Amino acid sequence: LYGKETVFRNGTRVGWLTSGGFGYTVGYPIGLGYVSNENGVNNNWLLAGEYELEVRTVRIPAKIHLQALYDPRNERVSG
Repeated sequence: LYGKETVFRNGTRVGWLTSGGFGYTVGYPIGLGYVSNENGVNNNWLLAGEYELEVRTVRIPAKIHLQALYDPRNERVSG
């Protein structure tokens, strides 16, 4: 992920990623983005959807994560 990938919710385009990269502490590509809905966006609406990202013209399943991807105790970092 690099950013500017399209976000789909339940098959409908709802937003885009502003940035992306590999999350080394979580072991997966991660992205930060925006979504919109004409009736508003809240946690219930966000969590009720099925998400995909369009990456190089291919739709890839995605998971939404509402909390920071942060490891305060450094439990995932190996030294």
